[in-house]
Amino acid sequence: MKQYLIIKPSSMGDILHAFPAVAYLHRKEPEAVIDWLIHPAFDDLLDYLPGIRKKIHFKRSELGNYRTFFPAFLSLLREIRAERYDMVIDLQGLIRSAVIGRFVRSGKYYGPAVTREKAASCFYKQKIFVPEEILHAVERNCALMAQCCSADTVPGDYLLPVVEKHRTAAETLLSTHGISCSDRILAVAPGARWVTKQWPPAFFAQVIAGFSGQFPDAKTVLIGSPGDRVLSAEIIRSLKNSCNVFDLTGETTVGSMIEVIRSASVLLCNDSGPMHAAASVGTPVAAFFGPTDPALTGPYCKIKEILQPELDCIRCFRKQCGESVCHQSVSASVTLEKLVGLFKKGE
Repeated sequence: MKQYLIIKPSSMGDILHAFPAVAYLHRKEPEAVIDWLIHPAFDDLLDYLPGIRKKIHFKRSELGNYRTFFPAFLSLLREIRAERYDMVIDLQGLIRSAVIGRFVRSGKYYGPAVTREKAASCFYKQKIFVPEEILHAVERNCALMAQCCSADTVPGDYLLPVVEKHRTAAETLLSTHGISCSDRILAVAPGARWVTKQWPPAFFAQVIAGFSGQFPDAKTVLIGSPGDRVLSAEIIRSLKNSCNVFDLTGETTVGSMIEVIRSASVLLCNDSGPMHAAASVGTPVAAFFGPTDPALTGPYCKIKEILQPELDCIRCFRKQCGESVCHQSVSASVTLEKLVGLFKKGE
């Protein structure tokens, strides 16, 4: 029985982008053991991928603190060296992930020849060259896996199955707010990891108000991490009528958030983890893009609307910007029109 270790600690979108490739590995070798090195915050995600035996936690905060580094590193080292793997595959492409993989007991250590941090590729025993014309992260992961498995192609489609414990948690949470899964739901995720990816709360409020005017019986749920609570609170303060808007921000786990998104007819969001979750469960998604490129990391699904203005500075990949012109260059009326179209498709 072969044993594989996948290295892809974070983020939510990056992990979901790797699912089609690893799902293919499981289909090709259903008896094989697959372990995954993952950040504890995204532990729930692996419940949605069959064939995963062990979730090995990459405790980034502890490893990034000089007081806790050595015990955290020794604990991780013991766990990754407890097995001898037939193959290790680093799909992260960062120096820290590449270095950790080097400590694993395995004769085969695959990683991309071209990495986000150039020095990372120096640590791989086998380097995989992915053709430059393959742009999207999902397809690049699949191309890398195809070479690892000596396959012609690896399909990029993978729909997350329902995980009952997370669905039950989502239904319970919705019911505490007086919402049924049979209700027509608009999910809104106003947060993002970069400030430059994040459209203003007042803009979200404007679109939600227009949507509620057209669909007064629909329920709008705000979702996100605890760090997004300020944004959601500001959205609600900006609304003149928030009777059908419910703030679930910080109340979900990763798993229950996925199931809330699955229950929705459409998700309105920035370029963020919830966007990729929506794409992975088949929920239509309307997503704002400013500094990033949807051709590289956009929602990998068919029913979507990308809201990105045509500007000279667009797709700048900057995490800080004093002007945020892109946030002021998307019309609320156009956004509402696109959102309504998706909402009707998702019903």
